[in-house]
Amino acid sequence: MSENQGWTIGQRAPFWASRPWPEETPGWSCLQLELGGVCGTDLQMLQGYAEFDGFLGHEFVARDLKTGRRVVGEINVGCGCCTDCQRGDSRFCRGRVVLGIRGLDGCFARRFRLPTANLFDVHDLPPELAVWTEPLAAALDVHLQIPSQSQVLVLGDGRLGALIGLALKDSHEVTVGGRHGHKLERLRALGLNTTQEMRGLWPVVVEATGTAEGAGLALSLCRPQGTVVIKSTVARSAGLDTNQLVVQALKLVGSRCGRFGPALDALRSGRIDPRPLIDQVLDLEDFPRAVSHRGGFKTLLRGPCFQGD
Repeated sequence: MSENQGWTIGQRAPFWASRPWPEETPGWSCLQLELGGVCGTDLQMLQGYAEFDGFLGHEFVARDLKTGRRVVGEINVGCGCCTDCQRGDSRFCRGRVVLGIRGLDGCFARRFRLPTANLFDVHDLPPELAVWTEPLAAALDVHLQIPSQSQVLVLGDGRLGALIGLALKDSHEVTVGGRHGHKLERLRALGLNTTQEMRGLWPVVVEATGTAEGAGLALSLCRPQGTVVIKSTVARSAGLDTNQLVVQALKLVGSRCGRFGPALDALRSGRIDPRPLIDQVLDLEDFPRAVSHRGGFKTLLRGPCFQGD
């Protein structure tokens, strides 16, 4: 059996390792990374989130090694038999594997694989735009969880908070709240309202802080009978004061991966262009340097087949 190489976790630090390449499976495609995105979930996994044993990475645009086409791919692979899979939503299959997160080696490697049915052709998009498909799909999923034309506070001025702000700004009155003046200044340049004052009561609060304390802060900033959407997945959870949920009659919603179709429509139409959030593009070999980047928004990694357009 052949070997594959990629970035995995050891002693809560990334290291380059070799792992056996699985036997060929009908219906699966072998892929090679063109560009990958480093996200908050990757950083949390280095802290122990999901206790994953495998190669990291799930935000990607890649080349199908058999067809040569440029693709992105939905990261959840379900069992195919349960009720959720039968209705076409493997995100909630209890037996699912998830690229670079749960039971399936990720894209920060020499090669990786996904079912062909999970792939979307993006030959018409430059790689630095197509690579945003997965995180933008997750950001757009918030739209499904909140009332239309809401006044929304997005808590968190990092990668995810910025993307959620961009995803919602045309359909809601959005303010991004954060503690980093230089980040908020960049978001204002993209047409977003921002604040460093974490006070007042909001009808909708979206938590995207990437911290264990973020959920509690979101509850405290939501007005009675409002909605709190939790987006962060963290290695260390914090207890919530559920009395607030009861007394204030709040609606608490979790939101995770989203559908690729709406994200690709938004990217192709130009309605959402996240490329100004890119801080740096490094080689795959520089992954340790990428995860140490804390001052901005997005770091991309050039994979083995990156050529640019």
